[in-house]
Amino acid sequence: MPHSNNHTDSNNVATEFKGLISQLREGVHPKDSQELLDRLVPLALQYIRKCPDIFDSTPPLPEIICLDKIMTILESNPIWGDEDKPGSVFHEHYVVASCEIEDHRMRDLLANLILFSLENDTSYGKVDYGQQASIPRPKTESKIRSSCSTTLQSNGISLNGNKNGVSVKPSSYDSTQNSVGLGSVPLPNYVVEIAKQNNTNTDYNVVQNAIYAFLGVQGKYLKKDVITGRFKLDPLSMQSISSVQAGMLLRLSELGYYHDRITKFSNTTTGYNAMGSMGQALMAKLKLELSEFHGHVAALQDQLNCYREAQMRDYVDRDKSWLDRQPEQLTLFKLLCWYMEPLRRMQWLTKIADACQMKKGGDLASVIYKFLNNGDPMVNKLATDLLTVCCAPLVRMISKWMLEGGIEDSHGEFFIESIDEVGADRLWHDKFRLRHSMLPKFVTLELADKILKTGKSINFLREICKVEEAVKDRKELKFVIDNHVSHIFSYVPDTTWHAAIETCYSQTSKHVLDIMVGPHKLLDHLQGMRRYLLLGQGDFVSIFIENMKDELEKIGTEIYSHDLSAMLDAALRCTNAQYDDPDILNHLDVVVKTPYPGDCGWDVISLQYTVRGPLATMLEPAMPTYKALFKPLWRIKHMEFVLSTKIWKIQMGNAKALRSLHDEISKATYRLHLFTSEIMHFVHQMQYYVLFEVIECNWVELQKRMQQAKALDDILDAHSKFLQAISVGCFVNTSTNMESHLEVVYENIISLENWQENFYKECFAELEAREKMQRAIAESEGTGRFGVTTEQKMERDQERKMFEQKILTCCRTLEGFAGSYAKAVGGFLLALNSSDDHNLQLFGTRLDFNEYYKKRDTNLSKPLTFEHWRMSNVYGYSKNHMGGRYSMYPQPTPQYGRQGHVSLTWD
Repeated sequence: MPHSNNHTDSNNVATEFKGLISQLREGVHPKDSQELLDRLVPLALQYIRKCPDIFDSTPPLPEIICLDKIMTILESNPIWGDEDKPGSVFHEHYVVASCEIEDHRMRDLLANLILFSLENDTSYGKVDYGQQASIPRPKTESKIRSSCSTTLQSNGISLNGNKNGVSVKPSSYDSTQNSVGLGSVPLPNYVVEIAKQNNTNTDYNVVQNAIYAFLGVQGKYLKKDVITGRFKLDPLSMQSISSVQAGMLLRLSELGYYHDRITKFSNTTTGYNAMGSMGQALMAKLKLELSEFHGHVAALQDQLNCYREAQMRDYVDRDKSWLDRQPEQLTLFKLLCWYMEPLRRMQWLTKIADACQMKKGGDLASVIYKFLNNGDPMVNKLATDLLTVCCAPLVRMISKWMLEGGIEDSHGEFFIESIDEVGADRLWHDKFRLRHSMLPKFVTLELADKILKTGKSINFLREICKVEEAVKDRKELKFVIDNHVSHIFSYVPDTTWHAAIETCYSQTSKHVLDIMVGPHKLLDHLQGMRRYLLLGQGDFVSIFIENMKDELEKIGTEIYSHDLSAMLDAALRCTNAQYDDPDILNHLDVVVKTPYPGDCGWDVISLQYTVRGPLATMLEPAMPTYKALFKPLWRIKHMEFVLSTKIWKIQMGNAKALRSLHDEISKATYRLHLFTSEIMHFVHQMQYYVLFEVIECNWVELQKRMQQAKALDDILDAHSKFLQAISVGCFVNTSTNMESHLEVVYENIISLENWQENFYKECFAELEAREKMQRAIAESEGTGRFGVTTEQKMERDQERKMFEQKILTCCRTLEGFAGSYAKAVGGFLLALNSSDDHNLQLFGTRLDFNEYYKKRDTNLSKPLTFEHWRMSNVYGYSKNHMGGRYSMYPQPTPQYGRQGHVSLTWD
């Protein structure tokens, strides 16, 4: 029968195996050991295949340990000599005999079987093949079955079962082992022998404690330090494990420390987390990372549970194929190999999260951005993932702003802010601005400015121009912007996301430009302000001043604006201004400012250009600059009017009338004519330079830029630069003292006008007295009398002497005006020549083209060096000039005396 034949074969295998083991134990010659092992190894393998249930669920010793013990047993046999060590010979022949066995499990069982058969140590027992009758077997034995099914939750591990994770059950045991075909051949109880090793449960508990530590859970061997948060060994339990296991546990517990740190950073209640919606996105990503990590740890726990359960199940079922499908054991070495990659990821997550504490908005994104492209692919991928998640709220804010003009920023983390205190009239320039502290480092100022202007344009079109649809294909652009978050921090701004941003900016800018240039006539209004506020329409200005000359001479309190409106309209109708667009002329008006004591019409009357609607939003910030520029231009016109229509014209008219007084007044009139010509040259050159070289040349440049403009901001920027350039050319709000010098020049012109009026008044009074005297003499002679009396003649002579004395006084006063004027002009020339603007330097050269002032003031001819500072001596003392590089006053030299006292002396 087949069963009888199998039983017979098993007995034969056992008998032959017994004999070979006996020969190996007693010792064989090294030459015969190869033959013995060639027969022993196949018999052992055959025995193992026929008896798959001879081992308990407790795993056998590793092959290398078994071989080491076998070599020790063989070399301790005194029969063997020292020439050839039997252990080494056995190892060499064993390797050759077992080289074809690829199953590591089978190799371990083979080595264990040979070891247990040879060993005489009581810890393993001795194999007895004495009789083939039935060998007494224990009726029951302990069987270890794992009951440590675990449930991994987001906050740790909860165990189902008893404390140490195992439960013990009695199970039946076949004491005769007839089913394995060995009959009465006595075989060792390997379950009992291996169970005697106390390290079996210890290894399991150590691995289980390591898995607990991964999730920050304390176990039997590892406890947390309350100060540092790191794990340390429990002094009470560490005695039961080796130093190697203790070291491995401490290394593995480091992963749990970083797990706890990330858990703290991802919890809003700890106070260590990032803030705002971008911070919430970062915390959500950290929680997702923790969940993935928990999944990996759960896989390890499942692998450990499956190994234990497989051992129990296969032992109970006595399935002969259990050796081929039993899972590998989870050891500390395998955990060390596994934990390296999670540890490195957890370390970098902790480092990034730690740097993001209390950060929000663009500042938070900039911190994460620093970790990009550091050379480590893993870190780069991790930082990219974190930054992508973190920037998702920022991209949504940008999309909302650029496509709808709205700001959804409840946490104050968007890099564009709206100022609630600013009204709609200042919407374009002051309502919205960049918040530089929230601007990410990967968003350039140019890109941020485009984003700002796009949303600002949409708000302007909707609130000021009442235009709703500002962006075409808004849905498509929104999809591109919202679904390409990672493109925002691309090093090269050539991504789809950047293209969508550029498209939004171009569309809105062109839309605003078309509306402002078209229906609202922005360029025409700029031209109108140049013509009237900057006095570019020369014929209009001349007629306007001529019509109002009487009003301009009045005291400021006697002038009313309603009287001037008709004069303005008449000036517009009489000049080429009548051909301008009426809509432009309707914005022009004349106003009277609040007069101060001593002000005349020239001081309080000014032109005003009023803008309304969308134009006011665009041009309102520039209007104060136009007012500031109108003042010096109007002042120059005032001086020209005084010189041409009062001083020079009166001089020409009175020259013939006072010919009879030529001998007495020639000295004064000669100096007066020279001084007037000098001043007129200065004023004419000033007027030409300001009106033509400054304003007209910069206006031509502005027109070129306006024609090339692709957006409204291009026009406004060009206009702003235009105003800035002419402000410098008109000496408005400059850092130098040019304005003060010019004011001194203008004051001398007004003083000259008053002086000339008084001078001619005295001259005509003297002339009238002389004519009266002549008439009196003629009348006296006509009546036959002798002219005038002695008293009358003496009185007339006394009046003539007084007149001559007044003329000398007038000459001295005139020389004083001329000296003051020369000082002011010299200072003005000095400031021009020392300016950084080459145009101002050339203007200074033209003013003194014949070096008239240079010859009179030697300091103007000194080179502009530190050895020869231009300290003009034509000035009196002025604290404004004190201490400057070009001070007209000598500087004090510090003299150090006793005890550190300092005194100042002037050279």
